[in-house]
Amino acid sequence: MERETLEMDVVFVGAGPANLSGALHLARLVTEHNEAVAAGRREGESLGEIEIGVIEKGASVGAHILSGAVMDPRALAELIPE
Repeated sequence: MERETLEMDVVFVGAGPANLSGALHLARLVTEHNEAVAAGRREGESLGEIEIGVIEKGASVGAHILSGAVMDPRALAELIPE
């Protein structure tokens, strides 16, 4: 049986607020690191492009929200200020 495979460096399991925030934050940290190394502000090697995946068992993100949790939107506003 053949299956499709994707090579990933980091995988977050579940597309809840914590994992989506973690994936976004990690992507930003990698970009900051690579830019600092390229500009000579940080020693070390560039990480290059990091493949970050988020897998979700639902058909789409938010397809099943069963916990009934209420989230304060201020946390998202800090993470995504735009």
